[in-house]
Amino acid sequence: MVANCVEHGFTDFRCEDANINSLNHLARPEHVSGLLADATSIRERIGSMQSPSRAEELQYRTALSALGLTADFMQRAIEVLRTHQDFFDYPVYQDAATAAHRFVNLLSLRSLPGVFSGYSLRLSGPVNLLNRNDLADPGIIEKVTGGFTEYFEHPFAELLAERDWQLIGISVSYSSQLPFALRMARQIRRQCPKALIVFGGTEVCDDVKYAQNSADLWEIFADVDLLVPGEGESPLVDILCAVRDKAPFHELPGVLVPGAGTKAIRLNYEHVGRLPAPKYDIWDWSSYWSPEPVVLYSPTRGCYWNKCTFCDYGLNDDRPTSPSRERPVELVIQDLAQISSFAKTLYFSVDAMSPRYLRTLSEAMIEADLGLKWSAELRLERTFPKRGTAALLKKAGCIAISFGYESASQRILDLIDKGVNISQVPLILEQLAEAGIGVQMMGFTGFPSETADEAGETYEFLVRHQDHWSLAGVGEFGLTPGSIVAKQPTRFGVEILPLPESHSIARALSWRDLSTGVDHVPGAEDDRVPSRLKSAIRRDVIGRPFVGGVDSSHSLLYFGHYGRSLLPPKPERYEGRERIAPEHVTHVPFASLAELCSVPDLVAAHEQTLNLLNRVSHVEMSAWLDGEGSSRPGTTVALVMPGGVVVDLRLPTVDVDPERIMTALRVLSPPAARAGR
Repeated sequence: MVANCVEHGFTDFRCEDANINSLNHLARPEHVSGLLADATSIRERIGSMQSPSRAEELQYRTALSALGLTADFMQRAIEVLRTHQDFFDYPVYQDAATAAHRFVNLLSLRSLPGVFSGYSLRLSGPVNLLNRNDLADPGIIEKVTGGFTEYFEHPFAELLAERDWQLIGISVSYSSQLPFALRMARQIRRQCPKALIVFGGTEVCDDVKYAQNSADLWEIFADVDLLVPGEGESPLVDILCAVRDKAPFHELPGVLVPGAGTKAIRLNYEHVGRLPAPKYDIWDWSSYWSPEPVVLYSPTRGCYWNKCTFCDYGLNDDRPTSPSRERPVELVIQDLAQISSFAKTLYFSVDAMSPRYLRTLSEAMIEADLGLKWSAELRLERTFPKRGTAALLKKAGCIAISFGYESASQRILDLIDKGVNISQVPLILEQLAEAGIGVQMMGFTGFPSETADEAGETYEFLVRHQDHWSLAGVGEFGLTPGSIVAKQPTRFGVEILPLPESHSIARALSWRDLSTGVDHVPGAEDDRVPSRLKSAIRRDVIGRPFVGGVDSSHSLLYFGHYGRSLLPPKPERYEGRERIAPEHVTHVPFASLAELCSVPDLVAAHEQTLNLLNRVSHVEMSAWLDGEGSSRPGTTVALVMPGGVVVDLRLPTVDVDPERIMTALRVLSPPAARAGR
């Protein structure tokens, strides 16, 4: 996008990655010291209460995760993640990654209890991120983002004060980023009242697509001047030209102005062969928590298959996703040559690449010999085994592939219109394994009419072929409004249920299976699948955004270093260095940790409130959190695990020496587990 602006003469700009820059700022020892002090104060205050509220019990649990940490713990963790030797020493890496999780726990002490879910926000927590009132309330947004106030009030405020900005654009990629972006817009409006504020990104696309009422949309984006709900290269240039020429914005294609209905938007789809090469020198690559850059690059856009009945991507009204477009391979090779000058690992960020294009690109990459390692999400095409595709991809530098296999039931695959024969998939996996390419399998259960046996088979398939894949994840089917299932419900034996009155943004729909009469709500776990099967496909890895997250940059670096196994076969013992995130044993002034309000309790209360009242927002959840908790005064012993999880040792006596417990645990637990597993 920046490259297209430069191509049209707009060169006076600055780019800020607020994600990493805010975390780096907040990870400074002087800030961490304040967080640790907050945790101590919270433990002392709430620990002395006779009847703490549920919110206070949640805070107390979180504050326990600070025990054993030092003010410089995040600096030490970041140094590990940026140092090549330490990064690939898996027990050392685990220690740093689990420390980074505890850091987020500490940041949540200055936010609403339970709103953080690792490096994301919890949709079913103390706020409703689908609710207009919650998203449009500055006070609620400030509470949600409270852990990042130091960044907003200092580095971000200083950036805004650097010059008289004419236009400030914010790209919002995920729903968890939206509250932070809204707070930034409010601050920009206050500090730079003359600046034009433009929002774009996939989250903005979703908000425009799923908003039940256009008026709700503009209440949420009250501080935003223009929305770009689609591909933004040309619209951004048009906006810049309009600013320069003092022209109106209301007729610009691909741009939504305040008050305009979402039906009025004219979507923009770029001609990807005419766009200039992306600019990567706008980022400070040394600021990221990685020993080397991992670059995203999109040689294609849209999906050439474009038939899956569950899919709802892009803003098309008549198709599941945006139209398929391919950048000429000769231009792609030129772009990749530029990337290879500063990075050796990249992820082809695409919806799908056709077999023909994939083969042509691979052959060109082999000829160019750029030394790049790459990964992509591809379709399970039947031509893989017949044409020696695995060997070709390996020779072209492929280290890992993500497949959406969706289901192991052929009947369900046919209903999805996936175009995949499940009987051919094992051979594809075998050939990729033989070539040394890692495979990440992604599926879901709960598609309309799926039986319990079919749901179980989706897991059983992975168990049978576990030697041929590296990572796997099976979620639950979510019915989105733009999918073919939602548009043709009777074809799939489905009745669409009304939205809860508090849901202003319809990201997913509730539905009833007409054959069974069973209602299905978004986010519900599929309890038909035995826990043994769910456990059987889990790998002992940390998960997103670290090693083990499907397509995370750290996973790609590990695939490139260790091959399809992802991890070293026998991680070395963690000896001879001080741990960043150690275990810690402490006395807790409550009869049992199990009686303290927990995140699962919060999520359950959110869902119960929604079911009972047909609405849920910060108002209802605040009332619940302010209610008296279930804890009783007493004494027990708690073990804080390396990742911040707190375990109740259930030793009802004060005559316990924590150091003796720690010594016993170190003797009994294996080294890898002590390193943070």
